[in-house]
Amino acid sequence: MIGAPVRSVKASGPLLWQPWPMHGKGIVARANHRRFARRLAGMNLADELLKTSFFGPWVPAGEGEPRVQHVYASLLHWYESAKFMPLHPTHRDYILHSPTFKEAKRYSRLRKDAWRSDWNMVRPSILISGLGMLALQRSDLNLMSAELSDIKAGLGDLALPERFIDACLERFETWRTGAFVTFIGADTAPEAIVGKAVAKLVSPLPTWTLVSSCNAKTPWRLHDWCLSRFVPVAYMGKPETRNSRPLQESLIDYADQVVIFEEKRAKKHDKAITLARGKRRKVTLEIYTPADEANRSLEGMN
Repeated sequence: MIGAPVRSVKASGPLLWQPWPMHGKGIVARANHRRFARRLAGMNLADELLKTSFFGPWVPAGEGEPRVQHVYASLLHWYESAKFMPLHPTHRDYILHSPTFKEAKRYSRLRKDAWRSDWNMVRPSILISGLGMLALQRSDLNLMSAELSDIKAGLGDLALPERFIDACLERFETWRTGAFVTFIGADTAPEAIVGKAVAKLVSPLPTWTLVSSCNAKTPWRLHDWCLSRFVPVAYMGKPETRNSRPLQESLIDYADQVVIFEEKRAKKHDKAITLARGKRRKVTLEIYTPADEANRSLEGMN
């Protein structure tokens, strides 16, 4: 198995913690995570939730530059920095390096004119996706099975309205019981076909997790489209990991739903189909013809 969500990164900000390693595969691994987390002594979620760092998604650093994965010192840093993205990354970077909650919130408050214009509409999704990324990486917090009341207590220092927090946690509960989905063949399939397939999974707020590689063969267009819909991402392997059978097995192992894109009458992904079905994953097969390649409208991915 290639590995759990990637831990080796080109990061910005202080690296305060490395995620726990995975034990087992796929659904079993996540169950082991939960059992392991419950055995940890002395962990107080209410005290630790906003003191815990985590990695953000792999994002472009600039034209022609390698992607980077930033480190967020806390969920509050994630939430405050998102107010400025994607148009003002310099403000995001300042918040990433803010040593305290107070400084991060003050910096953000004084620059309210630079907040994204749809902030009030997207802020629930921002908080839910941040909790999702934290849950995927920090099994010691036991967020995948913790009582929502404990999570709510841990979010107190965000100083957000109680009704807002309650609504977000209700949707977080929907997310953490949702599907882990990986896509095979999306890097070579027509983007219009990929767009239609992934659009079927979308709802107004995060309800599923993307299981993705992070190397040169990753379908980054699909990945970035999911990020724009605030879908949390679990990464397999590292940027230098080859697009090999072991990597494909890791993606299928960690997912519980596999979407495979295959050209009609081709057998390129037969092994992946057999492997996924053998592991009793839910398999969705998207067949396309060479003529579909001519349609580059990106329907569903706009």
